[in-house]
Order: sequence, then C-alpha cells, then structure tokens
Amino acid sequence: METKSTGISKFFRNVLILLIVTAVLDQLGGEILHYMYFKQKAGPNAETTFTFTKMHDDGFILGSSRGRRNYNPKIIADSLGISVYNAGHDGQTIFYEQAIVRMALARYTPKLVIIDLNPEEMYYRDLHYDRLNVLAPYFKDYPEVREIYLLKGIRDGKSEGNDFFVKPATIADNSWDNFWFRLHSMEQWVLPLNTERFKMASAIYPYNSSTLDILTGIFKNSKSESGFKPLKGTITEVKADELIRQNAALREEKGKRVDPNKIKGLEEILSTLTSKGIKVFVCMSPALAPFGMEPSYKAIEEVCSKYKVPFKDYSQDSSYLHLDLFFDNHMNKEGANMYSSNLGSDIKKGF
Repeated sequence: METKSTGISKFFRNVLILLIVTAVLDQLGGEILHYMYFKQKAGPNAETTFTFTKMHDDGFILGSSRGRRNYNPKIIADSLGISVYNAGHDGQTIFYEQAIVRMALARYTPKLVIIDLNPEEMYYRDLHYDRLNVLAPYFKDYPEVREIYLLKGIRDGKSEGNDFFVKPATIADNSWDNFWFRLHSMEQWVLPLNTERFKMASAIYPYNSSTLDILTGIFKNSKSESGFKPLKGTITEVKADELIRQNAALREEKGKRVDPNKIKGLEEILSTLTSKGIKVFVCMSPALAPFGMEPSYKAIEEVCSKYKVPFKDYSQDSSYLHLDLFFDNHMNKEGANMYSSNLGSDIKKGF
C-alpha cells in the first residue's frame, strides 16, 4: 500500500521529469528555429540579418517605413559616388536604428549615415517596445543588441544599466494616476523584475509566432533595390484629405510624452558616429502635411544641434506638396526618386 509520503515523492519526481523534458524540448526546438531563421533568403527577417551581419556599404539609410519607401539608395549613391544601402524597416523606431549602428560599427566604419525621423516616433508608445521583438532572434549571438532589446521589459520604468530590477514609472506627481490602466496589475510593484531577461532563457521564446514567417522567408524569393521598397500608384484627393485629418488629430493628441529612452538612443547614434568622423545627415522626408513645432520636433533639433549634425525638414518644402508624388503617407516611386536626387545634391553641397 502506497504511503502518503511515497505519493508526494512520486508526484514531485513526475513534476521534475516533466520540467526536464520541457526544458530539453524547448532547447531543441529553439536550436531548430534558430537554424531555420538564419537560413531565410527573403523577407524582413532576412533583410534584418543582412543589415546586421553583412551590410558593408559606404553609406546607409536609417528610418521606419518612411525611410524604407522615400529614399532610393541608387540615386543617392550615383549622386555622391559611393555605395548606399537602405536599411529602413517598416514599423520600427530609433531603437532598431540604434541596433543597426552598433552592429555596423562592430564590423566596419561607413562614410555616411542618413537618418529619417518622424517626430511622432519619438513619443512614448507601448507598441514601439512590443516591436523590439524584432531583435529577439539576435539576442543570443550578438551582445550589441541585448541592452536595447531589454528595454522591452523596462519601457517607461526605471532601471540601472543591466539590472534585473525595474522600478515602475511614476507619471506626473501622483504615481497612482491611471494606475490600473498603466500597469494592468500589481505585478510590476510586487515583482519589479525585467521579465524579458528570464523569458530569454527559453530557446523558443525569441521566435514566438514567427514560424510561418520563417518558412515563407526560406522558400520565397523576392528582391529589393538595395533595401529600397518603392510604392507604385498615386493617392486620390479624397484619401489625401482623410490622411491629412488623421495626421492633424495625431499631432494634437493630448498627453504625449517625448520618450527619454529614444532621445538617449538618438544621442548615442549621433555621438558615436560623429566621434568616428562619419558624416551624418538627419532628415524629415516630404509628407502630405508639414511637421509642426511640437515637443518631439524640438527635441530632435536640440540633439542634432548638440552634436553639430545637419538637420533638414523637407516636409516644409512646398515643392513636394503634389499628390502625384505620394502613394499614401509615403511617397511613391516617382516622388522618392525626385526627393532622393535633391537630397543627394544637398548632402554633396553640405559636406
């Protein structure tokens, strides 16, 4: 007859076996996904891997979708007489660009870096931290990206360097303002840890929800023009009016905060590049509606001024305010070619 103590021992033994099996399967599955991830030949993952590990052009372009769509690197390259690659990435922000700069400088020293900035991207958005998962597959092999990735677990909290602990953010004078909406639970107060550190112990976690994308990237062949993905077509007047209204509402949104982590990232990029003698040009590419003087805009100007980096807002240039140059909020190929030609000329004059 089984005693109570024997039953408990058996239970814990089974739990231990289950944990060991789970850990082994996790590590095995992670190794398989890691191998498959870096075998991708096309798609955004493959482009990120190329940018991080193989890009060796004299100049490169950084930015979100506006950087990716509005800059034709071949035209800029022909104008300046150097090779140029477009390393823009849809939906990303200064964090991703910070990672590219760290990875590139670990391999070589470029001559020129062009940075496209949208003032809206410099505000605090939870979504921008969620999108740091693009760096997760590189966490294990590339220490340059780890600190940036771990911001996903810090967000607007406070952490010293690479601490395991995160102090929850306090907004305004009252740390309890919007408590439930901001923190969602007591977790950050009861267990104030950077959970991303612990999650990365899992070998599968970096590839969560990306298996289909990995398979697509392995078997699909698609090419870009040195990273440039132009848009074809022209926006209608009705659609343009709608987007202009949406942009105006976004710029008038209340409670927006310039993200200090993003300002810190921009400062690192500019200080690191300029200290190595690399030419840097910060731009705001043409837009359907000019960018206004708002806190994030002013912050970008101040950082550029601090490091003596040329800054130009082409959204204020009326010569681009023609609908036939735009596909949506981005320029179409004709608009991008026109802008890239003028940009190349301006950079040549400036440097």
